[in-house]
Amino acid sequence: MEVKKFNFETDYERVKDFLTESYKENKNMVCWLPQRFDDLVFRVDTLYRDERGKLASQNFVYIWEENNNIIGVVIPDGDCFNSSIKNGYEHIFPEMLDLAEEKLKPLFDKKDNGKIDFCVVSHDSLKYQADELLKRGYKKGEDGDYDNVAKPLETNYIIDLPEGFSLSFGEEFDDNTKAKACHYGFKPQDDDGILTGSFREGILAYKGRKNSSFFKDSFESLVITNDKDICTYSFCYVDKNTSTAFIEPVCTREKYRKMGLCKEMLHGTINRLKEMNIERAYINSFAWRKKVYNSAGFETEDSIGFWYKEI
Repeated sequence: MEVKKFNFETDYERVKDFLTESYKENKNMVCWLPQRFDDLVFRVDTLYRDERGKLASQNFVYIWEENNNIIGVVIPDGDCFNSSIKNGYEHIFPEMLDLAEEKLKPLFDKKDNGKIDFCVVSHDSLKYQADELLKRGYKKGEDGDYDNVAKPLETNYIIDLPEGFSLSFGEEFDDNTKAKACHYGFKPQDDDGILTGSFREGILAYKGRKNSSFFKDSFESLVITNDKDICTYSFCYVDKNTSTAFIEPVCTREKYRKMGLCKEMLHGTINRLKEMNIERAYINSFAWRKKVYNSAGFETEDSIGFWYKEI
């Protein structure tokens, strides 16, 4: 068995293929979707590295191999440890933790005592991981995530938006306008109501996503007003090989919240995926967002715990 650091030039396609085959075997998000890995490498890392001056997660990805075949990957997502392990190789998880606790430290902010709160993300369905974490002194936090799935081929949604609003797939807007609307959805304190002009952050990450191998089949969904103001935003990565979609990010600008707009936007996304014969669509959520996605017809497939230990 060999452990090596991820190199984009030589390993990107191999990791993507590993995640693809893992999904085909598991049919759930216990493994990372290949689209989710692309979102990290091309969008999120661009945001962190090029716009916020932080470290890129892909520089801390590690690969476990046996006979030149990938059997596991450590994938940090910002300041947290994630893993994807081939079925039958669960025994490498402790070794992954050993390496991660040493190599991933630079991703975490040090506390006044010089230590860090190391965070491990683990699906609650993977009991063997919880057992190992408890043995090592990790404690599960109160926060958590959820994997949610919809099956477009089993749906037939009628879009029902309030008067004055409509569904759009973004073709009539330039990149700057859409990227700014997305940013405002996550940072309402920046929302001055103007979707044109100078940009605070997010446009480089928006453009970086275009390097994803899934971009040609992917699309945006928006809800807009009759005056062409963007209310909600989402991006949908489409992988016809696995017949899956990964919807990330999803947001609603603060002044348009609690109007049911996000639900209808997601219904429009599912309708389009049905036209593309995509079997499953996934959204990862936390806290109250789970209720929004469940109301839009997504079923919660698995819960995810955040485990912490000071090191």
